[in-house]
Amino acid sequence: MSIAEFSVNRPVTTIMIIVSVVTLGMISYTRLPLMFLPDMSFPSLNVSVPYPSSSPEEVERLITRPLEDAFGTLSNMKSMESNSSDDNARVRIEFETGTDMNMAAMEVRDRIDQVRGELPADVERIRIRRWNPNDMPIYNFSVAWGGDPAEFYNIVTKVIQPRIQRVDGVANVEISGMIDKQLLVHVDSEKLQSHNLDLFNLSQTLTQNNVTLTAGTVTEGGKKYSVRSVNEYRAAEEVANLPIPGTTLSLRDVAEVTFDYPEDNSFQRLNGVDAVTIRVYKTSTANIVDVAQRTQLVLDELQTQPQFADLETRVFFDQSQSIRDRLSDLRNTGLLGGMLAVIVLFLFLRNVRSTLIISLAIPISIICTFTFMYLLRQGAGSTVSINLISLMGLMLAVGMLVDAAVVVLESIYRHRQEGNLPARIAAVVGTREVTMAIIAATATTLCVFMPLVFLGGGSRFMLFMKDFVVTFCIVMVAAVFIALTLIPLVSSRLFNRPLGKPSAFFARLSGLYTSVLAWNLKHRFVTVVSFAAILYGSYWLYQNIETEFQPMAPTRDIAIAADLPSSYSIEDVKAVFTDVETLLLDRKEDFHIESISSYGSLRRANIRIVLTPPEERQESATQLQTRITSALPEIAGVQWRPGRMRRYGGGQSGVDVELKGDNMAVLSNIAEDIRNRMEVIPGLKDVDTSLERGDEEIQVQVDRAVAQTYGISPRQAARTVQAALSSRARGKFKADDREVDILLQLEEADRASMQKLQNMTFERAEGGMIPVGNLASFTKQKGPDAIERKDRESQVEVGGNTTGPGTRAINTQVTEMMENMELPPGYSWSMGRNWNMMRESQGEFLFAIMLSVVLIYLIMAAISESFIQPFTILLSVLCGLVGAFIVFYLSGTTLNTNSYLGVIVLSGLAVNNAIVLIDHVNHLRREGMTRTEALLLGGRHRLRPILMTSLTTIFGLLPMVAPLFFPEFFGPVEDRGANQWGPVSLALVGGLTTSGILTLILLPTVYTIFEDLSNWVTSSVKRAWA
Repeated sequence: MSIAEFSVNRPVTTIMIIVSVVTLGMISYTRLPLMFLPDMSFPSLNVSVPYPSSSPEEVERLITRPLEDAFGTLSNMKSMESNSSDDNARVRIEFETGTDMNMAAMEVRDRIDQVRGELPADVERIRIRRWNPNDMPIYNFSVAWGGDPAEFYNIVTKVIQPRIQRVDGVANVEISGMIDKQLLVHVDSEKLQSHNLDLFNLSQTLTQNNVTLTAGTVTEGGKKYSVRSVNEYRAAEEVANLPIPGTTLSLRDVAEVTFDYPEDNSFQRLNGVDAVTIRVYKTSTANIVDVAQRTQLVLDELQTQPQFADLETRVFFDQSQSIRDRLSDLRNTGLLGGMLAVIVLFLFLRNVRSTLIISLAIPISIICTFTFMYLLRQGAGSTVSINLISLMGLMLAVGMLVDAAVVVLESIYRHRQEGNLPARIAAVVGTREVTMAIIAATATTLCVFMPLVFLGGGSRFMLFMKDFVVTFCIVMVAAVFIALTLIPLVSSRLFNRPLGKPSAFFARLSGLYTSVLAWNLKHRFVTVVSFAAILYGSYWLYQNIETEFQPMAPTRDIAIAADLPSSYSIEDVKAVFTDVETLLLDRKEDFHIESISSYGSLRRANIRIVLTPPEERQESATQLQTRITSALPEIAGVQWRPGRMRRYGGGQSGVDVELKGDNMAVLSNIAEDIRNRMEVIPGLKDVDTSLERGDEEIQVQVDRAVAQTYGISPRQAARTVQAALSSRARGKFKADDREVDILLQLEEADRASMQKLQNMTFERAEGGMIPVGNLASFTKQKGPDAIERKDRESQVEVGGNTTGPGTRAINTQVTEMMENMELPPGYSWSMGRNWNMMRESQGEFLFAIMLSVVLIYLIMAAISESFIQPFTILLSVLCGLVGAFIVFYLSGTTLNTNSYLGVIVLSGLAVNNAIVLIDHVNHLRREGMTRTEALLLGGRHRLRPILMTSLTTIFGLLPMVAPLFFPEFFGPVEDRGANQWGPVSLALVGGLTTSGILTLILLPTVYTIFEDLSNWVTSSVKRAWA
């Protein structure tokens, strides 16, 4: 008994099965986690070591290089990159695909333990993290307060932070920009010198007298007691009264000890008012939308209380809002696409009952998908969830869900109309006739995803799109199940009455098509040459389509950075940004600004602007960023730069060149030469180097011979200078219910000039003091902003932004430029990460597409029992590529990961019409028709279902494509999800359009050519063997 017979003969059982799955689907939907992106983790680890008040060279020498040496022999390590800045060392380790990352993390932790003794003693913590988009903060907001700083600190740390931490689903709450009081020890250098005291020894005394140690246990009277040596500072007065060894002095005699706010050389403001930033992280299983809503309720509740009436909060990143916006876009797009598909069905069928029958496939298939998504999570350990990627798979499938139902219903309809069969028999016979073709078509559609497995678990694309593949495959299988069960069941009950005749329009269209097909069959040479010309034209288009790694992610944020003169004080910096904030706030409506956050320090600061929603403006974020940047005031020494992220793409497409070698000075000269050459390349702007924005620094070089005569080591000299200037904590001090840092420095007046530093004194080995200027030279030099290394070699990057979409043309020019440059021996170059990832992904996708074609051939050969006939069907893939390249070129869409995904899906869909057509032609020939008769009649029979399935899919995808062509009606493309899912749907719309037309017109001709060729080869072989 076939599945159609079972559904027709056992209607109640069939309906109960479907109702059960639908019911489970609705329950599963409420229990599936709602996330922004799929749960994924790349095979890489990031090691971060904070080390404030240092220099990039010191961080590299003391921390980065020892860590690199320790990690150099890690198992399965693919590459290692490091970044040493003035306050942090970061090492990124990438592993081979398939590496057990839990074991890798344990091995990295073990290597850190081995080298821990070589690192500076004041390194407090080392963090190891794996990158996962769902570990990012879900809710970022700023809090501003115009009142007392101490009261503000208490509000944030004792009210806001604890209240949010108690919210169900919140894992952590981080605060940045909050200034707390510290125990400040400001040393008077003149008093030190007058008492012949050494600052470094004074610092050691302060540190060594603030200690608590566990000494062990003591047993007395049968009881065991733990013993601790408790010598922590308990009051500022205790620190001030600390005796200085070898003297009758106490610390208060040479220094001012206060419990106060430290010097603040940074700022953070919200809409012109001092503010702090609070970031909220969720637990791994929590629902983002629920957590964000509960957090907002806490803030709303606090602001209703009178004591917090002056508290201003501004949310500048709400991941749940991004999800809601994108989900709303997808839902509306899917609903509109479904409605358009149903309208197309009605225009073809002109029968309400038939249209309703097929329309049932859309909601039922989608709801069934949630059932199997939940079962995969519970039973197979899958991480699939409801997120932007999985929903994109569902929405793209909306127009395709009716394809199988259309083919089944059309076959039943034709048997009722032409064969005058009873409704029950027509339902069984019609379904049975097309079952194998539907299964084959679905198998080819799904098999195109199998090559993606060979991209490897570490492929960024596979990690990112796995939920798309899972949901798309499930919903397509569900649609086939509905088509083979529910459609024949309902048809057998609703088609009892006689059916009307086809419309006169379709009869004329069918006649016209038959005439064209007959002409093609008689003029095969002209048909083939015409198709060859079309293929050549599409290949030319392909060569002229720009490429990029990934389309720009939608954003409402723009960033503008400022490089500031070294002569500026923090007050000067604040004054500049106050003027800028005033200018921008006065033009909020013109620039579509919702809020402004500014933050920075002495040499560098940033403005982060949150724009109004895309539907409320016509300008994109990139356009507004350019316009705002040009409107900023011209100030001597201040350079405004649009924000650009070098490594993973930012507001604009980037082009980078990576240089590697041993000597940073040589690398700097090479980088400057390359920068000058890149600046004259058309289409490239904002060219800079990773060394260009380094701070000017004073370098202290100790003369070892002179220092040795005084019994002073270079290390002692360096430590003394560090003690005088560094803001690194010298220990902890317990104040109230918290620990605060102890900070020892020279008084601000003693740190005001190089001459003051040169007059700072050391204690000689034989007694007496000597100024540091007598044994060291002080020179001003420009140091690097950060030191980057790759695979344990120094690295410098030179890069810029492109002015238009895509990067292939400019990357090609830069590559040619670099190939014509001669670098010194031992120095090498390579294009940046984005270009390499794009080339790598392009190769992977071409491999996946070719393997998809091979798999389609294998399936079709097995089904048709022919080695030659599958080539006829595969020709429809080329027909689809023609349309895809045409729409990519006309719309200005780049070839990126999403474009290639669309081409892969197209490869599986384009053959469906060919399978349905050729399968029916073979069926007619088996019934005794000649080849020409079977092609003409089969084409006429399959004209309507092919047009219906193609048009329902195309119209179902139109809402996803329309924003690319009509942004004036939908808002800026780059600020919405359209530029993410647009390339996928665009490939399908263009490809299915040309594939549907050329399949009907070209395929029958090619069918005859391949068959004649096969017959000629067979007869030739037989004659040869005779």
